[in-house]
Amino acid sequence: MADFKQDLRGKAAIGKLAAHGADVVVNYVFSAPGAEKLAKQIRDEHGVRAITVQADVSNDQDVARQFVETKKQLGRIDIVMSNAGIEHFGDLDKVTGAEIDKVFSVNVKGQFFVAQQAGQHMETGGRLILMSSISSIMGVPRHAIYAASKAAVTGLVKCLAWDLGPKNITVNCIAAGGVKSDMYYENSRKYIKGGDALGWDEIDARIAAWSPLGRVGMPDDVAGAVALLAGEEAGWITGQTLHVSGGAHMGTA
Repeated sequence: MADFKQDLRGKAAIGKLAAHGADVVVNYVFSAPGAEKLAKQIRDEHGVRAITVQADVSNDQDVARQFVETKKQLGRIDIVMSNAGIEHFGDLDKVTGAEIDKVFSVNVKGQFFVAQQAGQHMETGGRLILMSSISSIMGVPRHAIYAASKAAVTGLVKCLAWDLGPKNITVNCIAAGGVKSDMYYENSRKYIKGGDALGWDEIDARIAAWSPLGRVGMPDDVAGAVALLAGEEAGWITGQTLHVSGGAHMGTA
């Protein structure tokens, strides 16, 4: 299972798991045609089962229905990846309670509800992968609410690892950063002072400079980390946050 929100990271992760032979579920909120297009592409390219299920992850009843429907159609659930998330930037004196509630309802509550249902429906030995961000440990102006929501996820996995450990389910999260996803194109200028006046080549160069590897990330970089944590070889890794940022979370030299 994985969330789909017209997000290149989520699409890449779903494709990577399918390439390894996994039947997949594409979750969506509003983008039914896009989700079904992806599912058909996966069926055609990889020969696995790929279905779509509509659910708003911030609604616990929707998430419960999503898991029941998935198990009904596919028979079992072994891997769950929660990729849902919304960005937020706001001036300190202008952020409202409604904005905070909206961000936390998806980024924290939504991922908790997914974990809650995973604990009830996943098979013994399963893999639960949540999505955090390098923003959880990087100071960025006007970004406190998003950063706090992603820091909460890193706290969740440490506790959830104990909650799901008796079923031999590993729980980890990926803290991605500088990855060319839809969020990158929508928000990357906001990370850089004066970014609104810069072209994409300059934006890419500035963000690439965060990494010792000297490049921006691509959706397949995140998908590879998902495959790693979902694999049989990762059975002794739990409660961890894996930074997939080209080392950007370490800060510049």
